[in-house]
Amino acid sequence: MNIYFMGMILSMIVYIVLGLVISRQVKDVNDFFVAGRQAPTFLIVGSLVASYCSTGLFMGDVGEAYAGFYTPFMMTAMMLVGGYVIGSVFFGKYLRRSEALTIPEFFGNRFNSRPLRILAAVTAIITMTVYLLSVMQGIGTLMNYVTGVNYNICILLALITFAVLTVTSGSKGVLITDTLMFSIFTGASLIGVVIIVGKLGGWTTAVTNVTKLNPTIFSWSGDLSHLYPTGTENIIWAVMTGLTWVAVCAVGPWQSSRYLMAKNEHTVVRSAVWATIGVTLLEFFLPTVGALLNVYSDQIPSASLSMIWATMNLLPKVLGVIVLTGVLAAGISSATTFLSLIGSSVANDIMVIDDDKKKLRYGRVSIIVVCVVVMILAYFNPPQIYIIMLLGGTVVVCSWFPVCIASVWSKRVTKTGAFLGMLLGFVGCAVMKIIGAMGVSLPIYFDSFFIGLLANILGLVIGSALTQVTKEEKEFRNRLFVVPKEELDVSEMKKTKRTIGYFIVFGVIVAVALLTLWVLPYYRAL
Repeated sequence: MNIYFMGMILSMIVYIVLGLVISRQVKDVNDFFVAGRQAPTFLIVGSLVASYCSTGLFMGDVGEAYAGFYTPFMMTAMMLVGGYVIGSVFFGKYLRRSEALTIPEFFGNRFNSRPLRILAAVTAIITMTVYLLSVMQGIGTLMNYVTGVNYNICILLALITFAVLTVTSGSKGVLITDTLMFSIFTGASLIGVVIIVGKLGGWTTAVTNVTKLNPTIFSWSGDLSHLYPTGTENIIWAVMTGLTWVAVCAVGPWQSSRYLMAKNEHTVVRSAVWATIGVTLLEFFLPTVGALLNVYSDQIPSASLSMIWATMNLLPKVLGVIVLTGVLAAGISSATTFLSLIGSSVANDIMVIDDDKKKLRYGRVSIIVVCVVVMILAYFNPPQIYIIMLLGGTVVVCSWFPVCIASVWSKRVTKTGAFLGMLLGFVGCAVMKIIGAMGVSLPIYFDSFFIGLLANILGLVIGSALTQVTKEEKEFRNRLFVVPKEELDVSEMKKTKRTIGYFIVFGVIVAVALLTLWVLPYYRAL
């Protein structure tokens, strides 16, 4: 048993014990599903960032940058972070105001429609199961490479950890452990970045060396042998993927559901701002270092393992253990988020259960069932971490995004329009994904994102044009715009304004950093 495996096993034990301790505070469905609606900003931020990052960032995103797709990917990353603020302001705070336990419940109440609630739950469950598979494969690949332990044993150990944690402590445990995992992962990773860049000779030297080695890595078009044969197509892909993830960060169930747990609407907005800052830092520094690691390309086994290799070979042993344990923690945190939401959707939205004790029991049972299903899928399906992650993101955008925005901001959308939009968006995206999986090569403008989103909007427009908004729908929407008195607290408003001020300053810093740490060093090296 090597030191990395010992660190990972120890961390798993800690998370299981934490789950058991926190489970004593879970007294009802509010505690299990939405953490009693009392979560402060720090916990919401920790959960937002942790559930976003997972192994997809450390292995998928970094791997893409290492493989020569740095510029298109960086465009995507800098776009997607805006989704947090957009989602919190235009959807999240209204979602919390609805006092729903789940987002499918919000849809059902908003449109007074049981079928829409079930459809939303089904699409959420499918999406999160797909995403959970990506996380499971990432954890298994990470542990197998680092420890040498059999891949299937690795995913089984991870599955036991997040299953116990989620089943026992619900959303309360997920929030607390997410924040702990986020702190470990972020702190250790950023310290690791500084050390790795130092060993590469400093930032400017590293960019210069990589540019001379392969000028396409930092070029505007990216490596033309990686995805599309022209730079224009690669930039179109970047913008398309960026828009997809703007929508995911805005309304994705594993992101926007955190707002249901916030103690007030100011917490929703402030959390989104700090999450944007956290994700921006991670998405810039880690993939950039991934690209710089090309100077070791003759030693790195594969793109997805580039940062793991660097952690094991370029960092001090103790820090390397902390970083890799943090990556494992990020994967576990995402898995617990998905599982808790799946359990909530099954017990609260699919099944009609009035008794709270039964609802809790069925939620926990459904979590166990999903764990078994994902374990089987992970066993038989070879790891495709980045591709599966993109599939989950695209499906949720095509199914949910237009309906989410219209549910708050449209007076004309009806239950029929919302149902038809969500259904056609899901089907349109899924059909195009299946065609692509069959090996059919299509132009980029026939991508599942465009087709699914267009189908959703057409369904919304046509379904709403053929039906009338009901009295119940009007009344519920009107209630969403009634600001609760507690949200007018002067001190809370000052905190929110101050946070937005920090955000503006951070935006200027990011622009300067991109110019000085990427653009100028790259052009000087040409």
